[in-house]
Amino acid sequence: MFFTVADHPIPVNIKRQKRRSLTIQVKDGQIFVMAPLLMREETIVGFLLKKKRWIHNRITQVSLPEFDVEEGYYFLFGIKHPIPANQKKLTLDPTYLTQRLTFWQNHLNLYPKKVSVKMMKRSWGRCSSNGTVTLNIRLLHYDKRFIDAVIVHELVHLNHLNHSKSFKEALDEALPEYRVWIKLNRLT
Repeated sequence: MFFTVADHPIPVNIKRQKRRSLTIQVKDGQIFVMAPLLMREETIVGFLLKKKRWIHNRITQVSLPEFDVEEGYYFLFGIKHPIPANQKKLTLDPTYLTQRLTFWQNHLNLYPKKVSVKMMKRSWGRCSSNGTVTLNIRLLHYDKRFIDAVIVHELVHLNHLNHSKSFKEALDEALPEYRVWIKLNRLT
């Protein structure tokens, strides 16, 4: 589920627990809701709407992932941009990744239980067996088609947890241009 704040979709992770009241946390650009076991989703959404201003304030206060700047430039969507000489760190906004994830999950009718965007050292994305999709914030450095290819790859893993023949067939059906778009990463 996503909750829109200032025209930006924010991932909402609902955890049902043996408890009496709702609790909201904002962490890593996501909303975490702890709700009673039998509480209806409409009640949770109503509570989020009541707390929209508070959520907006928390989202804007949360620091986004940063990384050190080298060589005086960075790449955004495959295009080189200069960085002011006095700037030592660069902050990336994960909004584009969450918007594309929302587009593709609606297009493919594949919905993860939880979504996160964070800095990862060894992979572009991950899909766990419990339905969690994690995307690397550094995807923002690459071509938009490559980003879409990674997102589709991880969403298809919701139905096929390995790289079997059925996974590859489902991936080709979901995004026929997948192999071409993945090769874009090797060209940049």
